[in-house]
Amino acid sequence: MESYVNLHVYIQAKFLLVIVLNFERLCQQVFALHDDIRYAGIIDDFGSLIAGGMRKGIDSITAEDNDELYLVQTALRKSMRHRFDKSMGRARFAYVEREKISMLTFYMEKFTLLLSIEPNVDSHAVIDITKDVQDLIVASNREER
Repeated sequence: MESYVNLHVYIQAKFLLVIVLNFERLCQQVFALHDDIRYAGIIDDFGSLIAGGMRKGIDSITAEDNDELYLVQTALRKSMRHRFDKSMGRARFAYVEREKISMLTFYMEKFTLLLSIEPNVDSHAVIDITKDVQDLIVASNREER
C-alpha cells in the first residue's frame, strides 16, 4: 500500500510540474508579443501565483502585499463572473485601463492569466495583444492534452 501511495504522489507531483512548466512557457510567449507587457502571471482559483511574474528588469508599481491582494481579488471576481455563465456565456477576458497601467485578465478553465501593460499602449494594440494571447492559450491547451 505504501509503494502505491508513493507512486501516486510521484505521479501527481510530476503532473503538476508539467503544468507549471507549460504555464511558465506560456508567460514567456506572452512577454515576446510586446515589449510593453510588464507582467504575465497565472493564478489559481485562490489567487496564488502558479507561474510567471514581472518582466525581468521591471519593478512593480505597487507594494508586494498589494500585489497579493490584487491576485486574490482577481480570483474572487472570476468566481463572481462564473455565476452568470449560464445566462450570458463564459467570460473570456476583461480589460481595464487605468492612468498608470492597463490590465488584461484572461479566464482559462481552471486558472487565470493576468497581464499588466504600460499605459502608453493604445487600445487598438491591446486588442491585437488580446487576440494573440487567446491564440497562445488555445495552443497551450492543445499541448496539455
